[in-house]
Amino acid sequence: MDVMSSANAVVGRNVGGLRIERKMSASELARKAGISKATVLSIELGKANPTVDTLQALATALGVTITDLLTDATSGVATTVRRMADAEWHPLGTLRIRPLGTMYGADLVYVFVAIISEEGYSDDGHEANAVESLYVLSGTILAGPTADPVTLHAGDYIRFTADGPHMYRAEDGTAEALLVISRAQIPDVGRLTAVEEM
Repeated sequence: MDVMSSANAVVGRNVGGLRIERKMSASELARKAGISKATVLSIELGKANPTVDTLQALATALGVTITDLLTDATSGVATTVRRMADAEWHPLGTLRIRPLGTMYGADLVYVFVAIISEEGYSDDGHEANAVESLYVLSGTILAGPTADPVTLHAGDYIRFTADGPHMYRAEDGTAEALLVISRAQIPDVGRLTAVEEM
């Protein structure tokens, strides 16, 4: 894939994801941006090379900046670990919140509660730019890229690129965790994964 095709794919993924996130039809986005529905769909498929004016119109209609449309938010995600011992809590109205991470983009996001055993789980990797996040609810878990896993305790968090080998394994008995998997909207077309069979 050449640089232009890659950039068009990023813009398409971002425009499509933001449109869906806002529950807008392609027709509604086209109307708000002052462009044709065919142009919107062509951009979302990564087949168009939109002008700066078109990008600005789309960004305005979606309530974001042009930079948000051009940035591949999942590219090169570094492994991030947040320890409960270092937690910073912030007020939000009557709540107290602990930020763990931010995901932005046109991805399909699965959210699970996982019970992890000592036998563990491993995967060879998903498509490029897949990202997994794990927040330990109870127990101790060895998790992350297989080449460099991290021991996590209740309240700890890890986020890493999951396009390579990765694993989860409870250290003592079983452990429970919140697992968030962020993948391209149409992962590996033609192959139904276990997650998609549910």
